[in-house]
Amino acid sequence: MPEIEIAVPAHNCAAWLDDLMESILQQGADNWRIVARDDASTDDTAKCLAVWRERLGERMMILPSGPNLGMIGNYDAVLAATTARWVMFADPDDVWKSGKMAVDLAAMRAAEAEAGAHIPIVVCSDAEVVDAQLHPIAASYWRWSRMKPSLCSVFHRLLVDSPVLTSTMMVNRALLKLSLPMSGAAACPDWWHALVACALGRIVCLPQATIAYRRHSSNDSVVPTTASLTSGAARIRSVHKRVERLVCQYSAQASGFSGRFESHVSAADMHALEAAEELPSLGALARRWSVVRHGLWFGSSVKNVGLMIFL
Repeated sequence: MPEIEIAVPAHNCAAWLDDLMESILQQGADNWRIVARDDASTDDTAKCLAVWRERLGERMMILPSGPNLGMIGNYDAVLAATTARWVMFADPDDVWKSGKMAVDLAAMRAAEAEAGAHIPIVVCSDAEVVDAQLHPIAASYWRWSRMKPSLCSVFHRLLVDSPVLTSTMMVNRALLKLSLPMSGAAACPDWWHALVACALGRIVCLPQATIAYRRHSSNDSVVPTTASLTSGAARIRSVHKRVERLVCQYSAQASGFSGRFESHVSAADMHALEAAEELPSLGALARRWSVVRHGLWFGSSVKNVGLMIFL
C-alpha cells in the first residue's frame, strides 16, 4: 500500500489537469497513489483522467463518476476512498512546486513523532498566487489575502478566517477519521479540516510557498478610481452582501461543527461556536457586540474595519 495518497476531486478542469499531474510526477518520489473522481464534468475532464490512469497504472485510482455531488460531496467521496496513513489534497487547477511532497512529509513525520499518530494533524503552507497562465500575481497568498497563519492555533479566530489553503494540505489518518463526512456540515474542505485539527489536534504551518495557486478569469475586478457615485453605492451594497454571505457561511459551519463535536471541544471553543452560530439572527448592534465579546475577528485590521461597518 502506498505511504501517501493524493486526493484529486475533479470537475470541469481539463484545461488545468495536466499541469497538476506533471508537477506531482516531478516530486521525485514514488511512494504515492492518486485517488481521483470526476464530478459529472461537461468538458473533457473524464477523458483526461483516463489518459493519466493509462499512463500511471496502479499509481492512480479513478472512482466511478455518478451524479454531480458538488465540491464537498466530491471531496467526501475521494477522501473516503483513501486508505493510506497520510493524504495530500490537490485541487486540479493548482500546481505543486518542486520538493513539496518531501517538505510536507518531513513536517508530518516530525509532528506525529512529537504528538503521536493518534492526534489529528494538518500540515499546510503558504502559496504563490498566479493567473490562469501561471504568471505571478503575488509571492505570498497569506500576505496577498491578508491572512495570518499564526491564527491557526486560535480556534475562535479560525472560525471566521482560515489561512489554510486546500492544495497545500497534508493530513493524517487520525484527522480523516474524525472529519469525514463533511457533507451537511462543512463550508469548505480546507476550512473544515483546519477547524478539526485546531480544536482536537494541531496545525503545522510551513512558511514557504509549496504550490502555485491559480486564480481564474472569473475573479472580481478592481473598481476604478473614476467610478461614479452610483457605481460606488452599488459596490457598497456588494460588499455588504459578501459580508452577510460570509457570516451565514461560518454560522452554518459552526452549527455543523458543534453538532458533531460538542462532547469533544473545550468549553471556551463551544462558547465561540455558539456565538458564531447565532450571529445571523442578531440585530446590528448585538452582532457587533458578539464579535467583540467572543473575538470573532479576521486576521487583518482592514478586514475588521469593514466587518464593523458592514456587519
